[in-house]
Amino acid sequence: MNPKAKDILRRYAVASVGLVFVALGVALSIISNLGTAPLSCPAYVLNLHWPALSVGTFTLLVNTSMILIQLALLRKDFKAKYLMQIVASAVFGYLIDGCLWALDWLYPDSFAARLGLSVLGGVVTAFGVSIEVAADAWMLSAEMTVAAFSKVLRKPFGPVKVVMDSLMVVIAALLCLLFFRNPLGAGAFTTLGDALLARTPGIVIGLGTLLLAVLPGAMMRLTDPLVARLRGRSGKDGRTPR
Repeated sequence: MNPKAKDILRRYAVASVGLVFVALGVALSIISNLGTAPLSCPAYVLNLHWPALSVGTFTLLVNTSMILIQLALLRKDFKAKYLMQIVASAVFGYLIDGCLWALDWLYPDSFAARLGLSVLGGVVTAFGVSIEVAADAWMLSAEMTVAAFSKVLRKPFGPVKVVMDSLMVVIAALLCLLFFRNPLGAGAFTTLGDALLARTPGIVIGLGTLLLAVLPGAMMRLTDPLVARLRGRSGKDGRTPR
């Protein structure tokens, strides 16, 4: 096989492993019932309202709609290779469904167990994102949309991502109000404490959402060096692979 083609296949295979971990993080956050990751909130709300379509399917649809935003922002700068986001989003969406199916047996009863699952979801997500970044292959539509806004507005990626995450949570809250008359999820709204402590079912926005907005970025300070070391050990010639 052509060395260049072999390198591309290797990078996409490694990036797909990263997607598995990120999808697992999303699944764990949903099972915790403390609130899911900001970028996954709208897809989860839509799934709760229309359960005939899976979370993964709605993830694909939401991510694909973001490509239209990129087209409007980038115009002539939008490259054909960016359409690979559709494939990445499809893989990611159905990996989420696969993880939810594999973890169908998991029913955390106590708040401590739910909190533990949410924290684990954040750590797993950080590890997966570190793998994706190191592979330099798949890039999901959410990150590409942040990059597009960052380029057009000439603002740093980090602050734009914070705004993007916040906007997705606001959109999810509005959808929850529209569908369920509850800004935090599908369950009956009683008190803020009940929602934050997962005392009601179907929580979309809660304590876990806050954790997953902050924890992965903080944990990547640890997971990035770990992934770099793992990549270094995998090099046959002792050098870190590209």
